[in-house]
Amino acid sequence: MLLLLLVLTTLASPAVAAPADLTPTGGQALVGTARYTQTLTARPGRWSEPDVDVTYEWRSGGQVVAGVTGQRYELRPEDVGRRVQVRITATAPGLAPVTVTETRGPVKHRVDVRRVVRYSVETRGRITARLGEFRTQAQATYDDPRGWRSAGIEFRRVARGGAFTLVLSQASLLPSFSPVCSSMWSCRAGRFVVINQDRWLGASPAWNAAGLALRDYRHMVVNHETGHWLGLGHASCPGPGQLAPVMQQQSKGLQGCRFNPFPTTGEIASRS
Repeated sequence: MLLLLLVLTTLASPAVAAPADLTPTGGQALVGTARYTQTLTARPGRWSEPDVDVTYEWRSGGQVVAGVTGQRYELRPEDVGRRVQVRITATAPGLAPVTVTETRGPVKHRVDVRRVVRYSVETRGRITARLGEFRTQAQATYDDPRGWRSAGIEFRRVARGGAFTLVLSQASLLPSFSPVCSSMWSCRAGRFVVINQDRWLGASPAWNAAGLALRDYRHMVVNHETGHWLGLGHASCPGPGQLAPVMQQQSKGLQGCRFNPFPTTGEIASRS
C-alpha cells in the first residue's frame, strides 16, 4: 500500500522544465569603416530573452585590447593591417552566457596610396650606428599611419637612385652637403635627406631633458627632414599647450608647444 502511494505521488508531481538556452535572434553587427582614424561600433542585437546584460571585448590581431569595453572602438595606428573583432557577450538570470563574435578588416590606412616615392639609403663618413636598424626604422617611420603615409604617400626603398637619397652621416660632414647645414643638426639639401648620426644615436638635449623616447626622436627627425623634401618649410607653434607641428624646429625650442614626432592634421592635409 505504501509503495502504491509513493508511485501515485510521483506520477502526480508536475515536471519542472529546464530553462531554455539563451540564443541570439539577430541584429548583432560591427559597423563602420575599417580605416585608421575611423570608429567601429558594436550592435548588441536581439536575444531570446528580453532582459539581458551585454558586455564587449575588443581584439586586434587576435590580442585583447586592454581598457576598451564599450560599444565604440576608435581605430589606432597599430590596428592597420590587422583584423579587429568584438566579442558580444549576453547574460541573463539563470542562463549560461552566450558570445557572438563580429569581425572587420584588415584595417586600412586613413587614405589609399595616391603617390609612390622611391628612395635609396647611403652613408657618409665613419658610421658607428647600425645601418640595418637605420634602414628598418626609417622605413617604419614612412609606413607609420601617423606619418606622411596618412597623406597618401607611400615610400619605397630601392637599392640605388630613386627620387631622393636618405643619408646617415657623420656629424662633422653635415656642412659638406650645404653651407646651411650644421654639424649639430640634421638637414635637407637638394635630393639629400641627411640624418645627423649624433642626433640619431642620442636625440637632442631638449628632447632628452623632457624624458622622451629615442625612437620618437627618430620618427620626428625623419618626418621633419623628409617634410622639407616634400616642399614644406619650417613651422611655428600654433599656441601654448598644442602639439608642435613636425616642421617646427623642435630640437631648438618649442615656443610653448608639446613635442610631437608626427605631422599634424594640417600638415597632412597640405600634402594630400
